[in-house]
Amino acid sequence: MIKLFCAIGALALLAHDPAFAADTASQRLERFAAEVHERVLDLFPVSETTGKGAGPRQDRLELTFSAAHRERQRAHHLWVLQQLETIPIAELTASETLTHQLLAYRTRDSLAWLAHPFHQHFTFIQIDGGVAPNLIRLVQRQPFRNEADYRAWFTRLGRYPEFIDGIATVMREGMTTGVTVPRVIVERALPQVEALTPAEVEKSALWKPMTAFPDSIGSDVRSRLESEYRKILADGMYPALRRLAAFVRDEYLLRTRTTDGLGALPNGAAMYRVAVQSETTTDMTPDEIHALGLREVARIQDRLLAAGRSAGFEGPIRDVRAWVGSNPQNYPFASAEDVIAYLQQVHARIVPQLPELFSRLPKARLEIRPTDPVLAASTPAQWHPPSDDGTRPAIFFMPIVNAKTVSTFGLSSLLAHEGLPGHHMEGGIKLENEVPEFRRRFWVTSFGEGWALYAETLGHALGLYEQPLELMGRYASELFRACRLVVDTGLHAKGWTRQRAIAYLVEECASTEGNATLEVLRYMVWPGQALSYKIGELTILATRAKAEQRLGSRFDVRAFHDALLAEGHLPLSMMQQRMDAWIEEQANR
Repeated sequence: MIKLFCAIGALALLAHDPAFAADTASQRLERFAAEVHERVLDLFPVSETTGKGAGPRQDRLELTFSAAHRERQRAHHLWVLQQLETIPIAELTASETLTHQLLAYRTRDSLAWLAHPFHQHFTFIQIDGGVAPNLIRLVQRQPFRNEADYRAWFTRLGRYPEFIDGIATVMREGMTTGVTVPRVIVERALPQVEALTPAEVEKSALWKPMTAFPDSIGSDVRSRLESEYRKILADGMYPALRRLAAFVRDEYLLRTRTTDGLGALPNGAAMYRVAVQSETTTDMTPDEIHALGLREVARIQDRLLAAGRSAGFEGPIRDVRAWVGSNPQNYPFASAEDVIAYLQQVHARIVPQLPELFSRLPKARLEIRPTDPVLAASTPAQWHPPSDDGTRPAIFFMPIVNAKTVSTFGLSSLLAHEGLPGHHMEGGIKLENEVPEFRRRFWVTSFGEGWALYAETLGHALGLYEQPLELMGRYASELFRACRLVVDTGLHAKGWTRQRAIAYLVEECASTEGNATLEVLRYMVWPGQALSYKIGELTILATRAKAEQRLGSRFDVRAFHDALLAEGHLPLSMMQQRMDAWIEEQANR
């Protein structure tokens, strides 16, 4: 803290230095944005590894959830706001103005989250943010190019026992303040942690670095590294993980709450409002979103049923999945490899057609892989970005527990969402933009997920839904996102139970009970995130409709898409303002 405040003081003095004052606002902003980014990576060094790849911090680990670290975060954000006031927006270009606004937006958003005990709510969960998912993801992204990389990993892992013990400390604090994770969530997350410490170390997901040595590392070095790694796991990681599992099983589980929504927590309604505003980047209230969801559900149900009649389905919405399941031809896969091969074939159909919709395409390669078996039963399909150094491609991870239960129904729209023209398009282009580094990795859920859901609508132009079953899958996917507006707000703002939310997804949203259960568990620990898809998609569609109406025959869908993605992720209000200006510029040409 002393070093941090000294640095803040030094920068304040520097701002009054004649040489610094002589710099333009643009130069000061560029330097400041770079400084902010480096400080954020110092606070969250793991994010450098998971986002960028190899870097100078790949041996570091911070206790990010501790009280001391949260105060360091708060001090950082207050410093950012203070410094931004010294850089006049009027002297910046349009793109630089966005940089200035995004720094302020991200800072205020982070301060809002820090004002509430979200860290206690997110501590022990079964998806991103949870102990096991985060460790497995880190092992997958940690660079292992040479012996120095392995040494860096050993150093980082050497501090993990303190990190894991700190998790238990935060959970104990939550027990005292009444902020605990729902019991059903803990019961899902606990086996994931226990699976990291099997009796045979080679069967742990943490053993992966020892199974993929680069050719440049000789056998003698491999043996030495493997021996050291066994000791790190046996003496440090395994005991820490087992201590955490024992604490959860013997103490925490008995104190977990049986309520399901965030609203049941102390000051939970305020926490949910923060989550809603952050995830949707709008001022919509939970009640407004709930009503919008009900309208969207009714509209899309009509389209799904119309597509179903073309495919021979005559029943109600709740019977869609049973009808799909009654035909063995809809389940052609015998192995995970078969599922991946099918997705690769769809991908191969998409790629040649993309120039009809986009002038600019991402350069990074996309691979399609099955999700790690430890996580497959409890995590959704996900796109992971490529590394900057090119050693790790972008990856679409497809969860496959049993390939024989995977249907072709909805796979095309899923790939359009996670791959091209979805997350790989917006994420790949964002990483290539010549903007400050923080903007290359800046994530706005309503923009990213809104784009990905919008990308599913582009599947019509790409010929992905020519068969009635594929069209049904596409509308079932959209219906599902509309239902999230109803269910997420129902759980966290209207007192819905988990059982009521599951029943709604089954009855009104064409979900199986198993999928509905997994989804509701996700909403319980990730409040507000599920709202971002539909809110973002509807905003993009409205922006496109405005452009089509204003430009008429001069509307170029490629130019629209390129403009929308050109500056990377933006809060929806900023995106709308920017695109309104673009529309007028095109109209006045």
